[in-house]
Amino acid sequence: MLNLITNAAIKAGRLLEIRFLEILNGKATKVEEKGKSDFVTKADIEVEEYLKELLSEANIPVIGEESYQGFLPDTCLVVDPIDGTRNFMRGNPHFALNVAYWEKGRIKMGVTYDPIKRELFCAEEGKGCYFNGEKARVSSNEDISKALIAIGLPYRGRELIEVQTSLYKNIFLKAAATRHTGSAALDLAYVACGRYDGIIYFYLSPWDVMPGILMVKEAEGKVEGLMGKKPHEGWLIASNGALHDTIKELIPTEGR
Repeated sequence: MLNLITNAAIKAGRLLEIRFLEILNGKATKVEEKGKSDFVTKADIEVEEYLKELLSEANIPVIGEESYQGFLPDTCLVVDPIDGTRNFMRGNPHFALNVAYWEKGRIKMGVTYDPIKRELFCAEEGKGCYFNGEKARVSSNEDISKALIAIGLPYRGRELIEVQTSLYKNIFLKAAATRHTGSAALDLAYVACGRYDGIIYFYLSPWDVMPGILMVKEAEGKVEGLMGKKPHEGWLIASNGALHDTIKELIPTEGR
């Protein structure tokens, strides 16, 4: 199964790269606005359909944003054709695609592929996390003043603006730096391979985070849900483990 989803991610990534180069060359991609600050591009739909075709031999449901009904089947593949759609639309080469294998309430496998940088992150439950074929591990940093922490400011979380701004202030005062990159998939993968020490996100969706959750765990990090939600529901803190409690203390009480 891991070979299937890895190969599918790489092949679909090639298509995604082609569509991105078309944007850079001035060939506009069709964009539809689904809601305030919520966009879907022609490439989103095209790449998701291609992923479903490539994954069809698994003979299990393939769930993406357009087919999600608020719950996951007992066994399925969960895909995100473009995590970082706004970056993609604007010609910013920081986005990725996700594929996760979900079975009986557990994330069993996950792949995140950045087609522009040719970076492949993957994990299988109990078998570790890998970056471009090499074993990956979270950072060993134990000093919050040296920590690099990524956060999300999602369009759906406007009512949490006070929590978000307080969180940003706390990170600014106590950590080395924060990042807001527009791709939760890559943020989680970067925690898993030691580029970041932690991330904090609210209001995401399963397809945004499922592969990365498994990667962080398999790279010996720690993942925890926030505000009574489970991590795979898109409300989470992920870290290198050593700084987990310290990073969590940066979150205002009402956001934990």
